[in-house]
Amino acid sequence: MPARGSASATDGKQVVSNVPNSTGKAGKTDPVMTAFLTQRPLLAAAFLFSAAMSLLALTTSFYMLQVYDRVLASRSLDTLLLLTLIAIVALAVFGVLDSLRLRLLMRVGLRVADDLSTRVFRAMVATTSQNGGVAARSGLRDVDTVRNFIGSPALSAMMDAPFVLVYLVVLLLLSPAFVVIVLVGGGAIVAIAMMTQRTTDAPLTRSILLSMRANETVEDGLRNADVLEGMGMSSTFVARWRGQWIRSQGAGTQASDQGSRFASASRVVRQFIQIGLLGTGAFLILNYQGSGGIMIAASIIGSRALAPIEALVSAWRSLTAVKLARERLAVLLEQAPRRDEGMALPAPSGRVQATAVHYSAAGSRKYILSNVSFELAAGQSMGVIGPSASGKSTLARLLVGAWPCSAGTVRLDGGDIYAWPRAALSKYIGYLPQDVELFAGTIRENIARMTDGDPDTVAQAALRAGAHDMILSLPKGYDTEIGTYGHALSGGQSQRIGLARALFGDPRLVVLDEPNSNLDSAGEDALVQTLAALKEGGITTVIVAHRPSILQNVDYLLVLRANGTVETFGPRAEVMQKFAQRAAVRPPANVVPLAPGTAP
Repeated sequence: MPARGSASATDGKQVVSNVPNSTGKAGKTDPVMTAFLTQRPLLAAAFLFSAAMSLLALTTSFYMLQVYDRVLASRSLDTLLLLTLIAIVALAVFGVLDSLRLRLLMRVGLRVADDLSTRVFRAMVATTSQNGGVAARSGLRDVDTVRNFIGSPALSAMMDAPFVLVYLVVLLLLSPAFVVIVLVGGGAIVAIAMMTQRTTDAPLTRSILLSMRANETVEDGLRNADVLEGMGMSSTFVARWRGQWIRSQGAGTQASDQGSRFASASRVVRQFIQIGLLGTGAFLILNYQGSGGIMIAASIIGSRALAPIEALVSAWRSLTAVKLARERLAVLLEQAPRRDEGMALPAPSGRVQATAVHYSAAGSRKYILSNVSFELAAGQSMGVIGPSASGKSTLARLLVGAWPCSAGTVRLDGGDIYAWPRAALSKYIGYLPQDVELFAGTIRENIARMTDGDPDTVAQAALRAGAHDMILSLPKGYDTEIGTYGHALSGGQSQRIGLARALFGDPRLVVLDEPNSNLDSAGEDALVQTLAALKEGGITTVIVAHRPSILQNVDYLLVLRANGTVETFGPRAEVMQKFAQRAAVRPPANVVPLAPGTAP
Protein backbone atom coordinates (compact mmCIF):
# COMPACT_ATOMS: atom_id res chain seq x y z
CA MET A 1 0.00 0.00 0.00
CA PRO A 2 1.24 3.47 -0.71
CA ALA A 3 2.35 5.55 2.19
CA ARG A 4 0.03 8.46 2.90
CA GLY A 5 1.30 12.00 2.70
CA SER A 6 1.53 14.37 5.57
CA ALA A 7 0.62 18.03 5.55
CA SER A 8 2.64 18.84 8.64
CA ALA A 9 5.86 20.81 8.62
CA THR A 10 9.23 19.12 8.57
CA ASP A 11 9.92 18.29 12.22
CA GLY A 12 11.95 21.45 12.70
CA LYS A 13 14.87 20.04 10.74
CA GLN A 14 16.71 22.01 8.14
CA VAL A 15 15.93 20.71 4.68
CA VAL A 16 18.95 20.65 2.40
CA SER A 17 18.30 21.64 -1.17
CA ASN A 18 19.64 19.49 -3.99
CA VAL A 19 19.62 22.37 -6.42
CA PRO A 20 23.13 23.03 -7.79
CA ASN A 21 24.57 26.28 -6.64
CA SER A 22 23.89 28.81 -9.38
CA THR A 23 24.96 31.96 -7.62
CA GLY A 24 28.56 31.88 -8.71
CA LYS A 25 30.02 35.17 -9.86
CA ALA A 26 30.37 35.77 -13.52
CA GLY A 27 33.94 35.94 -14.62
CA LYS A 28 35.28 32.90 -12.77
CA THR A 29 35.54 31.27 -16.17
CA ASP A 30 35.38 32.73 -19.62
CA PRO A 31 33.73 30.12 -21.85
CA VAL A 32 34.31 32.22 -24.97
CA MET A 33 38.04 32.52 -24.37
CA THR A 34 38.25 28.84 -23.46
CA ALA A 35 36.58 27.85 -26.74
CA PHE A 36 38.73 30.37 -28.62
CA LEU A 37 41.98 29.00 -27.23
CA THR A 38 41.08 25.43 -28.23
CA GLN A 39 41.69 26.61 -31.81
CA ARG A 40 45.37 27.38 -31.16
CA PRO A 41 46.70 25.56 -34.26
CA LEU A 42 44.46 27.56 -36.61
CA LEU A 43 45.17 30.78 -34.74
CA ALA A 44 48.91 30.10 -34.94
CA ALA A 45 48.60 29.65 -38.70
CA ALA A 46 46.65 32.92 -38.97
CA PHE A 47 49.31 34.64 -36.89
CA LEU A 48 52.05 33.35 -39.20
CA PHE A 49 50.09 34.67 -42.17
CA SER A 50 49.93 38.05 -40.42
CA ALA A 51 53.70 38.02 -39.95
CA ALA A 52 54.30 37.26 -43.61
CA MET A 53 51.75 39.86 -44.68
CA SER A 54 53.43 42.47 -42.54
CA LEU A 55 56.66 41.97 -44.46
CA LEU A 56 54.91 41.82 -47.83
CA ALA A 57 53.03 45.03 -46.99
CA LEU A 58 56.39 46.81 -47.30
CA THR A 59 56.43 45.97 -51.02
CA THR A 60 54.94 49.26 -52.20
CA SER A 61 57.27 51.30 -49.99
CA PHE A 62 60.42 49.56 -51.18
CA TYR A 63 59.21 49.64 -54.77
CA MET A 64 58.81 53.42 -54.59
CA LEU A 65 62.14 53.78 -52.80
CA GLN A 66 63.97 51.78 -55.49
CA VAL A 67 62.20 53.52 -58.34
CA TYR A 68 63.15 56.96 -57.07
CA ASP A 69 66.68 56.06 -56.02
CA ARG A 70 67.76 53.58 -58.68
CA VAL A 71 65.49 53.52 -61.72
CA LEU A 72 65.13 57.28 -62.16
CA ALA A 73 68.81 57.84 -61.42
CA SER A 74 70.08 55.11 -63.77
CA ARG A 75 67.22 55.33 -66.29
CA SER A 76 67.38 51.53 -66.48
CA LEU A 77 64.28 49.93 -68.01
CA ASP A 78 65.48 46.43 -67.10
CA THR A 79 65.71 47.38 -63.44
CA LEU A 80 62.19 48.84 -63.55
CA LEU A 81 60.78 45.68 -65.14
CA LEU A 82 62.51 43.43 -62.60
CA LEU A 83 61.33 45.55 -59.66
CA THR A 84 57.81 45.61 -61.07
CA LEU A 85 57.77 41.83 -61.50
CA ILE A 86 58.97 41.31 -57.93
CA ALA A 87 56.35 43.75 -56.65
CA ILE A 88 53.55 42.01 -58.58
CA VAL A 89 54.51 38.59 -57.21
CA ALA A 90 54.81 39.94 -53.66
CA LEU A 91 51.44 41.69 -53.80
CA ALA A 92 49.82 38.58 -55.30
CA VAL A 93 51.16 36.48 -52.43
CA PHE A 94 49.92 39.17 -50.02
CA GLY A 95 46.42 38.93 -51.53
CA VAL A 96 46.40 35.13 -51.29
CA LEU A 97 47.56 35.20 -47.66
CA ASP A 98 44.98 37.87 -46.79
CA SER A 99 42.21 35.76 -48.29
CA LEU A 100 43.46 32.62 -46.56
CA ARG A 101 43.66 34.42 -43.21
CA LEU A 102 40.10 35.72 -43.47
CA ARG A 103 38.81 32.27 -44.47
CA LEU A 104 40.80 30.71 -41.65
CA LEU A 105 39.42 33.13 -39.06
CA MET A 106 35.89 32.55 -40.35
CA ARG A 107 36.35 28.84 -39.72
CA VAL A 108 37.77 29.53 -36.28
CA GLY A 109 34.63 31.54 -35.60
CA LEU A 110 32.44 28.67 -36.79
CA ARG A 111 34.30 26.19 -34.60
CA VAL A 112 34.04 28.44 -31.56
CA ALA A 113 30.32 28.92 -32.26
CA ASP A 114 29.89 25.16 -32.65
CA ASP A 115 31.70 24.60 -29.37
CA LEU A 116 29.51 27.13 -27.56
CA SER A 117 26.12 26.88 -29.24
CA THR A 118 25.08 23.46 -27.95
CA ARG A 119 25.94 24.32 -24.35
CA VAL A 120 24.43 27.78 -24.65
CA PHE A 121 21.17 26.52 -26.16
CA ARG A 122 20.89 23.84 -23.49
CA ALA A 123 21.52 26.48 -20.82
CA MET A 124 18.89 28.73 -22.43
CA VAL A 125 16.32 25.92 -22.34
CA ALA A 126 17.10 25.00 -18.72
CA THR A 127 17.13 28.61 -17.54
CA THR A 128 13.91 29.52 -19.33
CA SER A 129 12.19 26.35 -18.11
CA GLN A 130 13.02 26.84 -14.45
CA ASN A 131 13.38 30.59 -14.07
CA GLY A 132 11.31 31.97 -16.93
CA GLY A 133 11.84 35.54 -18.07
CA VAL A 134 13.67 36.82 -21.12
CA ALA A 135 17.22 37.01 -19.78
CA ALA A 136 18.32 33.83 -21.54
CA ARG A 137 16.86 34.61 -24.97
CA SER A 138 19.95 36.38 -26.30
CA GLY A 139 22.30 33.43 -25.81
CA LEU A 140 22.53 32.29 -29.42
CA ARG A 141 22.57 35.89 -30.64
CA ASP A 142 25.59 36.45 -28.40
CA VAL A 143 27.26 33.38 -29.90
CA ASP A 144 26.68 34.87 -33.36
CA THR A 145 28.16 38.17 -32.16
CA VAL A 146 31.32 36.34 -31.07
CA ARG A 147 31.47 34.33 -34.30
CA ASN A 148 31.09 37.42 -36.48
CA PHE A 149 33.78 39.27 -34.53
CA ILE A 150 36.28 36.44 -34.93
CA GLY A 151 35.76 36.48 -38.69
CA SER A 152 35.79 40.29 -38.93
CA PRO A 153 38.65 42.64 -39.94
CA ALA A 154 38.78 43.83 -36.31
CA LEU A 155 40.46 40.60 -35.17
CA SER A 156 42.77 40.73 -38.18
CA ALA A 157 43.81 44.23 -37.09
CA MET A 158 44.52 42.93 -33.59
CA MET A 159 46.72 40.21 -35.07
CA ASP A 160 48.56 42.83 -37.15
CA ALA A 161 49.20 45.11 -34.17
CA PRO A 162 52.35 43.32 -32.84
CA PHE A 163 54.04 43.73 -36.23
CA VAL A 164 53.91 47.50 -36.00
CA LEU A 165 57.40 47.04 -34.54
CA VAL A 166 58.59 45.85 -37.96
CA TYR A 167 57.52 49.13 -39.54
CA LEU A 168 59.08 51.14 -36.74
CA VAL A 169 62.40 49.37 -37.29
CA VAL A 170 62.26 50.11 -41.01
CA LEU A 171 61.43 53.77 -40.29
CA LEU A 172 64.31 53.87 -37.84
CA LEU A 173 66.66 52.69 -40.60
CA LEU A 174 65.36 55.47 -42.83
CA SER A 175 65.56 58.16 -40.14
CA PRO A 176 64.90 58.32 -36.35
CA ALA A 177 62.77 61.43 -36.98
CA PHE A 178 60.16 59.31 -38.76
CA VAL A 179 59.89 57.01 -35.74
CA VAL A 180 59.36 59.95 -33.41
CA ILE A 181 56.57 61.34 -35.61
CA VAL A 182 54.78 57.95 -35.85
CA LEU A 183 55.13 57.28 -32.11
CA VAL A 184 53.82 60.71 -31.15
CA GLY A 185 50.99 60.49 -33.66
CA GLY A 186 50.16 56.92 -32.70
CA GLY A 187 50.12 57.90 -29.05
CA ALA A 188 47.68 60.70 -29.86
CA ILE A 189 45.41 58.28 -31.73
CA VAL A 190 45.53 55.81 -28.80
CA ALA A 191 44.67 58.62 -26.39
CA ILE A 192 41.75 59.61 -28.59
CA ALA A 193 40.63 55.96 -28.66
CA MET A 194 40.74 55.76 -24.86
CA MET A 195 38.73 58.98 -24.59
CA THR A 196 36.27 57.53 -27.10
CA GLN A 197 35.88 54.43 -24.97
CA ARG A 198 35.35 56.38 -21.78
CA THR A 199 32.74 58.69 -23.25
CA THR A 200 30.86 56.28 -25.52
CA ASP A 201 31.00 52.99 -23.59
CA ALA A 202 28.07 53.77 -21.28
CA PRO A 203 25.62 55.06 -23.94
CA LEU A 204 26.72 52.35 -26.36
CA THR A 205 26.15 49.63 -23.76
CA ARG A 206 22.77 51.13 -22.92
CA SER A 207 21.88 51.24 -26.62
CA ILE A 208 22.75 47.57 -27.09
CA LEU A 209 20.77 46.48 -24.02
CA LEU A 210 17.75 48.60 -24.99
CA SER A 211 17.89 47.22 -28.51
CA MET A 212 17.86 43.69 -27.10
CA ARG A 213 14.86 44.56 -24.96
CA ALA A 214 13.04 45.97 -28.00
CA ASN A 215 13.75 42.76 -29.93
CA GLU A 216 12.42 40.69 -27.02
CA THR A 217 9.25 42.79 -27.05
CA VAL A 218 8.82 42.00 -30.75
CA GLU A 219 9.19 38.28 -30.01
CA ASP A 220 6.60 38.50 -27.24
CA GLY A 221 4.20 40.34 -29.52
CA LEU A 222 4.54 37.82 -32.35
CA ARG A 223 4.09 34.89 -29.97
CA ASN A 224 0.92 36.46 -28.54
CA ALA A 225 -0.36 37.93 -31.81
CA ASP A 226 -3.84 36.46 -31.31
CA VAL A 227 -4.21 38.20 -27.96
CA LEU A 228 -3.05 41.53 -29.42
CA GLU A 229 -5.45 41.35 -32.34
CA GLY A 230 -8.34 39.81 -30.41
CA MET A 231 -8.28 42.40 -27.62
CA GLY A 232 -7.40 45.40 -29.76
CA MET A 233 -4.02 45.79 -28.06
CA SER A 234 -1.91 45.93 -31.22
CA SER A 235 -1.62 49.72 -31.41
CA THR A 236 -0.80 49.99 -27.71
CA PHE A 237 1.78 47.22 -27.91
CA VAL A 238 3.39 48.68 -31.02
CA ALA A 239 3.56 52.07 -29.28
CA ARG A 240 5.24 50.37 -26.31
CA TRP A 241 7.79 48.75 -28.62
CA ARG A 242 8.35 52.04 -30.43
CA GLY A 243 9.15 53.77 -27.14
CA GLN A 244 11.79 51.12 -26.39
CA TRP A 245 13.17 51.35 -29.93
CA ILE A 246 13.34 55.16 -29.76
CA ARG A 247 15.23 54.99 -26.46
CA SER A 248 17.70 52.47 -27.90
CA GLN A 249 18.23 54.60 -30.99
CA GLY A 250 18.60 57.71 -28.84
CA ALA A 251 21.34 56.07 -26.78
CA GLY A 252 23.00 54.83 -29.95
CA THR A 253 22.82 58.28 -31.52
CA GLN A 254 24.34 59.81 -28.39
CA ALA A 255 27.23 57.37 -28.56
CA SER A 256 27.59 57.96 -32.30
CA ASP A 257 27.61 61.75 -31.88
CA GLN A 258 30.28 61.58 -29.22
CA GLY A 259 32.28 59.02 -31.17
CA SER A 260 32.11 60.99 -34.40
CA ARG A 261 33.90 63.93 -32.80
CA PHE A 262 36.75 61.72 -31.70
CA ALA A 263 36.78 59.94 -35.06
CA SER A 264 37.16 63.28 -36.79
CA ALA A 265 39.97 64.20 -34.42
CA SER A 266 41.64 60.88 -35.17
CA ARG A 267 41.47 61.51 -38.91
CA VAL A 268 42.91 65.00 -38.43
CA VAL A 269 45.81 63.56 -36.43
CA ARG A 270 46.33 61.03 -39.22
CA GLN A 271 46.63 63.84 -41.74
CA PHE A 272 49.05 65.70 -39.47
CA ILE A 273 51.19 62.57 -39.31
CA GLN A 274 51.22 62.32 -43.11
CA ILE A 275 52.23 65.96 -43.40
CA GLY A 276 54.88 65.48 -40.75
CA LEU A 277 56.36 62.47 -42.54
CA LEU A 278 56.35 64.18 -45.92
CA GLY A 279 57.72 67.43 -44.50
CA THR A 280 60.47 65.63 -42.61
CA GLY A 281 61.38 63.67 -45.73
CA ALA A 282 61.58 66.89 -47.76
CA PHE A 283 63.74 68.47 -45.04
CA LEU A 284 66.13 65.51 -45.18
CA ILE A 285 66.29 65.79 -48.99
CA LEU A 286 67.03 69.50 -48.82
CA ASN A 287 69.84 68.83 -46.35
CA TYR A 288 71.25 66.01 -48.51
CA GLN A 289 70.46 63.46 -45.76
CA GLY A 290 68.06 61.42 -47.84
CA SER A 291 66.69 60.75 -51.29
CA GLY A 292 63.27 61.37 -52.81
CA GLY A 293 62.37 57.72 -52.32
CA ILE A 294 62.77 58.05 -48.55
CA MET A 295 60.04 60.67 -48.37
CA ILE A 296 57.47 58.52 -50.23
CA ALA A 297 58.48 55.27 -48.52
CA ALA A 298 58.27 56.82 -45.05
CA SER A 299 54.78 58.14 -45.80
CA ILE A 300 53.53 54.73 -46.93
CA ILE A 301 55.21 52.81 -44.08
CA GLY A 302 53.92 55.29 -41.52
CA SER A 303 50.37 54.82 -42.81
CA ARG A 304 50.78 51.07 -42.62
CA ALA A 305 52.07 51.27 -39.05
CA LEU A 306 49.02 53.26 -37.96
CA ALA A 307 46.50 51.09 -39.86
CA PRO A 308 45.87 48.52 -37.04
CA ILE A 309 45.26 51.30 -34.51
CA GLU A 310 42.81 53.04 -36.83
CA ALA A 311 41.03 49.76 -37.57
CA LEU A 312 40.53 49.08 -33.86
CA VAL A 313 39.22 52.60 -33.31
CA SER A 314 36.70 52.22 -36.13
CA ALA A 315 35.64 48.80 -34.80
CA TRP A 316 35.03 50.10 -31.28
CA ARG A 317 31.29 49.35 -31.43
CA SER A 318 32.04 45.73 -32.38
CA LEU A 319 34.56 45.46 -29.55
CA THR A 320 31.98 46.74 -27.05
CA ALA A 321 29.30 44.38 -28.41
CA VAL A 322 31.54 41.32 -28.19
CA LYS A 323 32.64 42.29 -24.69
CA LEU A 324 29.02 42.43 -23.52
CA ALA A 325 28.26 39.17 -25.32
CA ARG A 326 31.15 37.42 -23.54
CA GLU A 327 29.92 38.68 -20.18
CA ARG A 328 26.34 37.54 -20.82
CA LEU A 329 27.47 34.11 -22.02
CA ALA A 330 29.65 33.69 -18.94
CA VAL A 331 26.70 34.55 -16.68
CA LEU A 332 24.31 32.29 -18.61
CA LEU A 333 26.58 29.24 -18.53
CA GLU A 334 27.64 29.87 -14.94
CA GLN A 335 24.15 30.30 -13.54
CA ALA A 336 22.19 27.86 -15.71
CA PRO A 337 20.64 24.99 -13.72
CA ARG A 338 22.75 21.87 -13.90
CA ARG A 339 21.93 18.21 -13.67
CA ASP A 340 24.31 15.89 -11.89
CA GLU A 341 23.33 12.95 -14.06
CA GLY A 342 24.63 9.57 -12.97
CA MET A 343 25.05 6.31 -14.83
CA ALA A 344 22.25 4.88 -16.94
CA LEU A 345 19.77 2.87 -14.86
CA PRO A 346 17.60 -0.12 -15.76
CA ALA A 347 14.17 0.51 -17.23
CA PRO A 348 11.85 1.64 -14.42
CA SER A 349 8.65 -0.12 -13.45
CA GLY A 350 6.91 3.16 -12.58
CA ARG A 351 7.04 3.28 -8.78
CA VAL A 352 6.97 6.93 -7.67
CA GLN A 353 7.90 8.26 -4.26
CA ALA A 354 7.76 11.93 -3.26
CA THR A 355 9.38 12.68 0.09
CA ALA A 356 9.00 16.06 1.82
CA VAL A 357 9.02 17.87 -1.51
CA HIS A 358 9.48 21.64 -1.34
CA TYR A 359 9.79 24.06 -4.22
CA SER A 360 10.37 27.80 -4.39
CA ALA A 361 11.00 29.92 -7.46
CA ALA A 362 14.50 31.28 -8.07
CA GLY A 363 15.14 34.35 -5.95
CA SER A 364 12.05 33.79 -3.79
CA ARG A 365 11.85 32.57 -0.20
CA LYS A 366 8.19 31.63 -0.43
CA TYR A 367 7.50 27.97 -1.12
CA ILE A 368 5.09 27.16 -3.94
CA LEU A 369 4.97 23.58 -2.66
CA SER A 370 5.72 22.65 0.92
CA ASN A 371 6.28 19.20 2.46
CA VAL A 372 4.40 17.17 -0.15
CA SER A 373 4.78 13.43 0.36
CA PHE A 374 3.11 10.43 -1.24
CA GLU A 375 3.96 7.11 -2.87
CA LEU A 376 2.49 5.27 -5.84
CA ALA A 377 3.18 1.68 -6.72
CA ALA A 378 3.84 0.80 -10.34
CA GLY A 379 0.65 0.96 -12.39
CA GLN A 380 -1.36 3.03 -9.91
CA SER A 381 -3.04 6.30 -10.79
CA MET A 382 -3.49 9.53 -8.85
CA GLY A 383 -5.53 12.66 -9.39
CA VAL A 384 -4.26 16.03 -8.16
CA ILE A 385 -6.80 18.72 -7.34
CA GLY A 386 -6.73 22.02 -5.51
CA PRO A 387 -7.46 25.72 -5.96
CA SER A 388 -5.66 27.89 -8.49
CA ALA A 389 -2.02 28.69 -7.65
CA SER A 390 -1.82 25.78 -5.20
CA GLY A 391 1.19 24.32 -7.04
CA LYS A 392 -0.45 21.58 -9.11
CA SER A 393 1.43 22.33 -12.34
CA THR A 394 4.65 22.80 -10.37
CA LEU A 395 4.19 19.33 -8.86
CA ALA A 396 3.69 17.90 -12.36
CA ARG A 397 7.01 19.39 -13.50
CA LEU A 398 8.79 18.01 -10.43
CA LEU A 399 7.35 14.53 -10.99
CA VAL A 400 8.83 14.28 -14.50
CA GLY A 401 12.16 15.83 -13.46
CA ALA A 402 11.76 19.01 -15.52
CA TRP A 403 12.50 21.05 -12.41
CA PRO A 404 14.61 20.14 -9.35
CA CYS A 405 13.10 20.08 -5.89
CA SER A 406 14.26 22.92 -3.69
CA ALA A 407 14.19 20.37 -0.88
CA GLY A 408 13.16 16.75 -0.63
CA THR A 409 13.20 14.32 -3.54
CA VAL A 410 11.03 12.74 -6.18
CA ARG A 411 12.17 9.19 -6.88
CA LEU A 412 11.34 6.83 -9.71
CA ASP A 413 12.06 3.23 -8.75
CA GLY A 414 14.31 4.59 -5.98
CA GLY A 415 16.39 6.88 -8.21
CA ASP A 416 16.27 10.68 -8.06
CA ILE A 417 14.30 11.52 -11.19
CA TYR A 418 16.03 14.89 -11.68
CA ALA A 419 19.45 13.21 -11.72
CA TRP A 420 18.31 10.38 -13.99
CA PRO A 421 20.06 10.67 -17.41
CA ARG A 422 17.46 12.41 -19.54
CA ALA A 423 18.22 10.70 -22.83
CA ALA A 424 17.82 7.30 -21.20
CA LEU A 425 14.73 8.32 -19.23
CA SER A 426 12.86 10.06 -22.04
CA LYS A 427 11.35 6.90 -23.51
CA TYR A 428 9.95 5.92 -20.10
CA ILE A 429 8.38 9.31 -19.30
CA GLY A 430 5.28 10.92 -20.77
CA TYR A 431 4.32 14.50 -19.99
CA LEU A 432 1.50 16.71 -21.21
CA PRO A 433 1.91 20.28 -19.93
CA GLN A 434 -1.02 22.57 -19.26
CA ASP A 435 -0.05 24.79 -22.19
CA VAL A 436 0.57 22.37 -25.03
CA GLU A 437 3.44 23.60 -27.19
CA LEU A 438 3.99 21.84 -30.50
CA PHE A 439 6.96 22.44 -32.75
CA ALA A 440 7.12 23.50 -36.39
CA GLY A 441 7.14 20.27 -38.40
CA THR A 442 4.83 17.39 -39.18
CA ILE A 443 2.42 15.69 -36.83
CA ARG A 444 4.53 12.55 -37.10
CA GLU A 445 7.67 14.42 -35.99
CA ASN A 446 5.86 15.99 -33.05
CA ILE A 447 4.44 12.70 -31.82
CA ALA A 448 7.87 11.08 -32.26
CA ARG A 449 9.41 13.89 -30.15
CA MET A 450 11.16 15.50 -33.13
CA THR A 451 12.73 12.28 -34.37
CA ASP A 452 11.90 10.38 -37.54
CA GLY A 453 10.02 7.85 -35.43
CA ASP A 454 8.98 4.38 -36.50
CA PRO A 455 5.59 4.73 -38.24
CA ASP A 456 4.08 1.81 -36.31
CA THR A 457 5.20 3.30 -32.99
CA VAL A 458 3.85 6.74 -33.95
CA ALA A 459 0.49 5.29 -35.01
CA GLN A 460 0.33 3.19 -31.84
CA ALA A 461 0.84 6.29 -29.68
CA ALA A 462 -1.93 8.10 -31.60
CA LEU A 463 -4.25 5.11 -31.15
CA ARG A 464 -3.55 5.11 -27.42
CA ALA A 465 -4.46 8.80 -27.28
CA GLY A 466 -7.59 8.32 -29.36
CA ALA A 467 -6.21 10.73 -31.95
CA HIS A 468 -5.59 8.36 -34.88
CA ASP A 469 -8.86 8.99 -36.72
CA MET A 470 -8.62 12.74 -36.11
CA ILE A 471 -5.11 12.81 -37.60
CA LEU A 472 -6.17 10.79 -40.64
CA SER A 473 -8.92 13.34 -41.31
CA LEU A 474 -6.31 16.08 -41.79
CA PRO A 475 -5.14 16.94 -45.34
CA LYS A 476 -1.91 14.93 -45.25
CA GLY A 477 -2.56 12.76 -42.22
CA TYR A 478 0.56 12.23 -40.16
CA ASP A 479 2.61 14.25 -42.65
CA THR A 480 0.52 17.40 -42.13
CA GLU A 481 2.66 20.44 -41.37
CA ILE A 482 1.28 22.06 -38.23
CA GLY A 483 3.08 25.41 -38.63
CA THR A 484 4.86 27.51 -36.02
CA TYR A 485 3.32 27.11 -32.54
CA GLY A 486 0.84 24.61 -34.02
CA HIS A 487 -1.24 27.38 -35.63
CA ALA A 488 -2.62 24.96 -38.24
CA LEU A 489 -4.45 23.02 -35.49
CA SER A 490 -7.22 23.83 -33.07
CA GLY A 491 -6.63 23.80 -29.33
CA GLY A 492 -8.32 20.42 -28.97
CA GLN A 493 -6.34 18.90 -31.83
CA SER A 494 -3.08 20.21 -30.38
CA GLN A 495 -3.96 18.74 -26.99
CA ARG A 496 -4.73 15.32 -28.43
CA ILE A 497 -1.48 15.31 -30.43
CA GLY A 498 0.36 16.41 -27.27
CA LEU A 499 -1.21 13.45 -25.47
CA ALA A 500 -0.05 11.13 -28.25
CA ARG A 501 3.45 12.57 -27.86
CA ALA A 502 3.31 11.83 -24.12
CA LEU A 503 2.37 8.20 -24.88
CA PHE A 504 5.03 7.68 -27.54
CA GLY A 505 7.49 4.84 -26.89
CA ASP A 506 7.24 2.78 -23.74
CA PRO A 507 6.24 5.20 -20.95
CA ARG A 508 6.13 3.82 -17.44
CA LEU A 509 5.16 7.12 -15.84
CA VAL A 510 2.71 9.52 -17.49
CA VAL A 511 1.90 12.93 -16.01
CA LEU A 512 -0.99 14.85 -17.54
CA ASP A 513 -1.63 18.48 -16.57
CA GLU A 514 -5.21 19.54 -17.39
CA PRO A 515 -5.44 17.05 -20.29
CA ASN A 516 -9.11 17.89 -20.97
CA SER A 517 -8.93 21.70 -20.82
CA ASN A 518 -9.45 22.10 -24.60
CA LEU A 519 -11.40 18.93 -25.39
CA ASP A 520 -14.99 18.63 -26.52
CA SER A 521 -17.23 15.82 -25.27
CA ALA A 522 -15.95 13.38 -27.90
CA GLY A 523 -12.35 14.22 -27.03
CA GLU A 524 -13.03 13.83 -23.33
CA ASP A 525 -14.64 10.44 -23.91
CA ALA A 526 -11.53 9.38 -25.83
CA LEU A 527 -9.38 10.66 -22.95
CA VAL A 528 -11.32 8.59 -20.42
CA GLN A 529 -10.77 5.51 -22.58
CA THR A 530 -7.07 6.37 -22.83
CA LEU A 531 -6.76 6.61 -19.04
CA ALA A 532 -8.50 3.26 -18.67
CA ALA A 533 -6.07 1.73 -21.18
CA LEU A 534 -3.08 3.17 -19.29
CA LYS A 535 -4.40 1.64 -16.07
CA GLU A 536 -4.93 -1.68 -17.76
CA GLY A 537 -1.41 -1.50 -19.21
CA GLY A 538 0.14 -1.04 -15.75
CA ILE A 539 1.39 2.50 -16.48
CA THR A 540 1.67 4.81 -13.49
CA THR A 541 -0.46 7.88 -14.21
CA VAL A 542 -0.80 11.26 -12.50
CA ILE A 543 -3.60 13.57 -13.66
CA VAL A 544 -3.94 17.23 -12.68
CA ALA A 545 -7.52 18.32 -13.26
CA HIS A 546 -10.18 20.84 -12.33
CA ARG A 547 -13.04 18.86 -13.80
CA PRO A 548 -13.57 15.67 -11.76
CA SER A 549 -15.11 13.76 -14.67
CA ILE A 550 -11.76 12.25 -15.70
CA LEU A 551 -10.83 11.32 -12.14
CA GLN A 552 -13.62 8.76 -11.65
CA ASN A 553 -11.33 5.76 -11.94
CA VAL A 554 -8.08 6.95 -10.30
CA ASP A 555 -6.76 5.02 -7.34
CA TYR A 556 -5.75 8.00 -5.21
CA LEU A 557 -6.50 11.67 -4.82
CA LEU A 558 -4.03 14.31 -3.65
CA VAL A 559 -5.67 17.53 -2.53
CA LEU A 560 -3.49 20.63 -2.24
CA ARG A 561 -4.26 23.74 -0.23
CA ALA A 562 -3.81 27.24 -1.61
CA ASN A 563 -0.47 27.54 0.23
CA GLY A 564 0.96 24.46 -1.52
CA THR A 565 0.67 22.02 1.39
CA VAL A 566 -1.18 18.71 1.33
CA GLU A 567 -4.72 18.88 2.64
CA THR A 568 -5.35 15.18 2.23
CA PHE A 569 -4.09 12.16 0.33
CA GLY A 570 -5.60 8.73 0.13
CA PRO A 571 -7.76 6.35 -1.84
CA ARG A 572 -10.24 8.21 -4.00
CA ALA A 573 -13.32 6.82 -2.28
CA GLU A 574 -12.07 7.84 1.18
CA VAL A 575 -11.13 11.36 0.05
CA MET A 576 -14.48 11.89 -1.69
CA GLN A 577 -16.36 10.58 1.35
CA LYS A 578 -14.46 12.97 3.59
CA PHE A 579 -15.39 15.92 1.38
CA ALA A 580 -19.01 14.77 1.21
CA GLN A 581 -19.22 14.64 5.01
CA ARG A 582 -17.65 18.07 5.30
CA ALA A 583 -20.16 19.50 2.81
CA ALA A 584 -23.08 17.89 4.72
CA VAL A 585 -22.26 19.62 8.02
CA ARG A 586 -21.45 22.97 6.38
CA PRO A 587 -24.45 25.38 6.27
CA PRO A 588 -25.59 26.68 2.89
CA ALA A 589 -23.56 29.66 1.81
CA ASN A 590 -26.57 31.97 1.55
CA VAL A 591 -28.15 31.13 4.93
CA VAL A 592 -27.27 33.17 8.03
CA PRO A 593 -27.56 31.03 11.21
CA LEU A 594 -30.15 32.28 13.67
CA ALA A 595 -28.96 33.74 16.95
CA PRO A 596 -29.75 31.68 20.08
CA GLY A 597 -33.32 32.28 21.36
CA THR A 598 -34.56 33.76 18.10
CA ALA A 599 -37.91 32.42 16.88
CA PRO A 600 -37.92 30.92 13.40
